[in-house]
Amino acid sequence: MNNREEIRGKNLQDQQICRGWLSILEGLRKENTALLDRLTDSLRHINSRDFLDQAEAFQEKMISKNESLKLLRHEVMEQLDWLDIVPQPSEEAPHDWPVLTQDMRKMQEEFEKMKAAFNNLLRNWQLE
Repeated sequence: MNNREEIRGKNLQDQQICRGWLSILEGLRKENTALLDRLTDSLRHINSRDFLDQAEAFQEKMISKNESLKLLRHEVMEQLDWLDIVPQPSEEAPHDWPVLTQDMRKMQEEFEKMKAAFNNLLRNWQLE
């Protein structure tokens, strides 16, 4: 196998990974929207100042997470667009692959922690 075929094979593999990431990010975005909806619904049932303060903090986290999801999706799309061109080895990728991989891993971990903490809040207030 020559160098060009190796690059093409690696690009195809990386394209599949990027497409998988896009699916994951879309799922997280939808789940984040559902969490925001649950938060809104919970405010109809509890009128405690303590709960309102905690709910507001979660709302800020969820809105911030939504912006982070959009940014990461944009970066993955840029990488995918670059891979679709089948770049030459001398062309520089828009994003460093290990950094993008770490950003995806971190996003998933942070989202799961936020979701678990939010579910615990609802459980503590018996709203789940």
